[in-house]
Amino acid sequence: MTSQRVRPVRYVRFSERGTVLLATLMVMTLLAALGAALALVVSAESVTAANYESAQQSLYAADAGIERTVGELRLLASWRNVPASLSAWSDFNDGLTIARAADGASLDLAQLTLRRQTESNAMYPTSPDRPVWHVFGHAPMNQMIAGSAVAPPYVVAWIADDPDDLDGDPATDTNDVVIIHAEAFGVRGSRRAIEATIRREEAMDAGLPGITRNDVRLIAWHEVR
Repeated sequence: MTSQRVRPVRYVRFSERGTVLLATLMVMTLLAALGAALALVVSAESVTAANYESAQQSLYAADAGIERTVGELRLLASWRNVPASLSAWSDFNDGLTIARAADGASLDLAQLTLRRQTESNAMYPTSPDRPVWHVFGHAPMNQMIAGSAVAPPYVVAWIADDPDDLDGDPATDTNDVVIIHAEAFGVRGSRRAIEATIRREEAMDAGLPGITRNDVRLIAWHEVR
């Protein structure tokens, strides 16, 4: 019987440096992933906050367009020709047919008016008294109000006759009620719109007994989505 020589088992001792290097790489990869995720979250939050701020600025500008239009109408002794009129003030009538939004986007007033009319037609039934919209005023916010933001929204206000006057003529107001629709176009493509229905009323002037003055009463106000 041939005897076999048994070789002793050798125990290989792995280097600890390789293990440490692998662990370090894994930790660095994890930290890099966490850093990238954090940067993405911060960036998304910044964009969301900026978009919200721009949207709110446009909303306030649209409301200012309503207020500005009401202020001009309050000065008129008659609203009969208001549905087809244009602002007589240069700070709310910049004379442009194609304007620029705060972010540089082109605003074709004729196309915007056509869109406003199309949206309105979808809400009101076909009749001789269906509202027909005309541009009343348009200008950048910083032209309307001195000292406003550097990149202000561009404001456009339309007026239409109230369909409930039933006079068969949307270009003439006979019941002292008109509708105002104002839109503001801001940075990052923000666009907000407000619509208000107002009535002209004569009120006694408290300071001058027996003298009447024009006043405006708000009938309805809502943001258009």
